[in-house]
Amino acid sequence: MGAVMGGGRAVGLLLVVLLTMPRARANCGEREYFHQGLCCVFCEAGTFVADHCSASHLKGKCDPCKEGKGFTAHANGLEGCLPCRQCREDQITLRPCTLTQNAECQCKQGYFCNDEGCEICQRISQKYPDGKEIILNSTDTTDPSLINQGKEALVWFIPVLLLSGLSLLVVVAVVVKKLKCNKAASTDKDVEGYLIREPSQIIVKDLSQSELRETFDVFTKEVPPQQWKRLMRTLLQENDIDKIISKFPDNRDEQSYQMLLIWKNRLGKKQCIINLLDALRHIDNKAYYSVSNALKSNNIISKVGAED
Repeated sequence: MGAVMGGGRAVGLLLVVLLTMPRARANCGEREYFHQGLCCVFCEAGTFVADHCSASHLKGKCDPCKEGKGFTAHANGLEGCLPCRQCREDQITLRPCTLTQNAECQCKQGYFCNDEGCEICQRISQKYPDGKEIILNSTDTTDPSLINQGKEALVWFIPVLLLSGLSLLVVVAVVVKKLKCNKAASTDKDVEGYLIREPSQIIVKDLSQSELRETFDVFTKEVPPQQWKRLMRTLLQENDIDKIISKFPDNRDEQSYQMLLIWKNRLGKKQCIINLLDALRHIDNKAYYSVSNALKSNNIISKVGAED
C-alpha cells in the first residue's frame, strides 16, 4: 500500500515538473534572460556574460568590455561585447568608443555622405566657367548648404536658373496636355470596343465534361499570361498556385487547367464560370469581352448584361 502511495506521489511530482517547465521562460523577469532552463540576471551595460548563472534569478560572472575595442550599451545577456566602430581616413571621430557607447564618425570638412551606409565621403564643390568655386561648409551626412565664394557668379547664375526652370515648366505643360488628349482618345476607343455593362444575369447551361474542357480552354487562350495569376488569386491561395506550377513546370496549359479544376471543385461547374467572368471583368475588361463573346458563341452562357 505504501509503495502504491509513493508511486502516486512520484507521478504527481513528475506532472508538476512537466507542467511548469514550459512556463520557465515566461517567468523570467524584465532584467533577466533565459539560459538552459534558468532565468539569469542581466549583466550591466559595459560588461558581458563570461559565465552564466548556476541558479535562477542570480547573476553569473560579468566581465568588462575592452576599452576602445568593444561595448554594450544596455544591460544584456550577451556572451561577448559588440565591436567598436572604426572611423575611416576620410572621417573625423566626433565621439570615441567607450564601454557603453559606440564611436560616432563624420565626414571631414568639405566632404559629405548622402546616407549613413555610404562607403566613402564625397567632396562638395562645383566650379563655374569663370573659375569661381562654390563649396559646402559642412561635415554632416545630410545635404549641406552652399556658401558663395563669388557673388559675381550668383548674379548671372540665378537668372539663368530661373529662365531654365520656366522653360522646363512650359515644355512639361505642353507634353502633359498632349498626353491627356491622347489618353482621352484612347479611352474613348476602348470604351466603344470593350466596355460591357455590369452583368445583371449570367445563365450557364448544363455542361458535359468536354464542354467544360472547351470552356476552360477559352479562358486559358483569351486571358493574358500576365493577368492569369491575378485572376486565380481571387479564389485560390498562393500555396495552391505554387504547388500546381511546381508539379507542371513546363506546361502552362496544364497549369491553367489544374487551377481551373480547383475552382470547379470548390464552386461547381456553373458557379465557377460565373465567378471567373465576374473576377475577370474587374481585372481585364478586354479579356472579359473576348471570353464572354466566345462562350456566348459556343452557347455556353446567355443573357450577359441587360441585353444579350
